[in-house]
Amino acid sequence: MSNTFWDSTKGLPQPHQRKVMVIPNITNSKNLEADSFIDVIFNHIGALGDDFFWYIPLPQKTKRLDIYDNVEQIPINMSGNMFHMRVNFPLDIISLLQFSTMHPNDKNNKWYRDYDVVYSHLPDWSVRRYTPTKKKIIGYCHWWEMPICNGKSNMNNHLNFEHEILGTLQMDTLYVNTIAQKDVVINQAKEYFNDDVITKLQKIIQPFLLSIPKDKIIDKFDDADNKIIVFNHRCADYKGYPKFMKWMREYRNKREDFTLWVTMAKKFGLSYEEDWIKDTYMSKEDYFSALGKCRVSVTPYEDHFGWSISQTDSMMRGCATILEECPNYRELHPIGDFYEKGNKQEMFKLLDTLLDDDAAHNKNITLGLARAKQLAETKQFEELTLKLND
Repeated sequence: MSNTFWDSTKGLPQPHQRKVMVIPNITNSKNLEADSFIDVIFNHIGALGDDFFWYIPLPQKTKRLDIYDNVEQIPINMSGNMFHMRVNFPLDIISLLQFSTMHPNDKNNKWYRDYDVVYSHLPDWSVRRYTPTKKKIIGYCHWWEMPICNGKSNMNNHLNFEHEILGTLQMDTLYVNTIAQKDVVINQAKEYFNDDVITKLQKIIQPFLLSIPKDKIIDKFDDADNKIIVFNHRCADYKGYPKFMKWMREYRNKREDFTLWVTMAKKFGLSYEEDWIKDTYMSKEDYFSALGKCRVSVTPYEDHFGWSISQTDSMMRGCATILEECPNYRELHPIGDFYEKGNKQEMFKLLDTLLDDDAAHNKNITLGLARAKQLAETKQFEELTLKLND
């Protein structure tokens, strides 16, 4: 292990700060700056303010988190592979959790990185066995391994759902993206666990609606003349990508006056022969700017029932949005423009309206911006503050 594991980085905890040891959930190690966990923890740190100091183990440091003085990024030996990471608990993180571990070259036998509470974003790892017994564990789950939303791991031909539940049972509270997601998880757990466990899970698992950064919400918008339809989600089955692309090619036979921008195509190794499909990949800031110049974004049904950051990206940047009927999306944007699940003709009709009718287009954007501002004012960070401080 490199000595950099023990080296101090920017910032040191202050006496008034509660020290939080974070268990990360990395799914995009090739571009950590765009990783969804980094998005979430970046916003959480900003929203919770200076009362906390964060220890965050990562495969390597990120520029985004480096802006915070109350964060120590700890480069460790950990896999960034989505599947491998879930079934292999890094020894470096175990050492961090056992904070009394001493550096072998330290003559003063100092303890390293004492912490007050664990904030775990990966319930697959049962961290209780490695933490001092009085350390509370607060959780946040970005992804559940359930049959309805993903196949078996290519590492072990098994879903980690039972392990995730066992990790959850060690926690004081575990936050999930939506009420709909909690309901699905509880129903899946009933296949493996008895009523006593289900009762405990009902108390432990709580919804946490992700907020939106206020500084990214535009104040006013210019009606986009460019008839650009944007798909700004991962190009994956659970995000409805294959069905969406099939439908868009059919829609192209109906009208040819639009361009389709698939923002993450290159990240998924995809390219297109059709000149009306664009695969331009941009930096985060350029992406935000470009969204406001798109006419409409589409958010298909997804069977994980989580939160769609890409959908709220569109809402806050003044891009009109349409959503395929899905209970978690109703929590996100209750009065948005929805089309019935599996009904491509309804989707085509909504696209026609938003491409051609400026009044309907402007109304859609206005409602989206209003909802984005509501989400930016969520009080749930106050609840998280209390949980981490308790």
